[in-house]
Amino acid sequence: MSAHAAACQNHPEREALGVCVACRARVCAECVTKVDGVNHCAACLAARAASDTPAGARDEGRAGRGGARVSAVALFVLATLLVWGLVEVALPGSGG
Repeated sequence: MSAHAAACQNHPEREALGVCVACRARVCAECVTKVDGVNHCAACLAARAASDTPAGARDEGRAGRGGARVSAVALFVLATLLVWGLVEVALPGSGG
């Protein structure tokens, strides 16, 4: 390592190749992980993984409620059509 090169925070004998976007620590090739082209140190990556909820788990609750609403509306429309059909059979020509 040259005298002017920055050292890795975990390996002082190694040259730092990147800077963590979260904590700004200098990290070597072994310590850096790129996520979507952005550098992360191991500690910040672990903290991010622990705090992140998978996208499917976040959206699952909303999709379930939305699906229940659609089902309720579909059931209401079906019941309305069924009643209308029964009225037409019982009283032909009364629907207009």
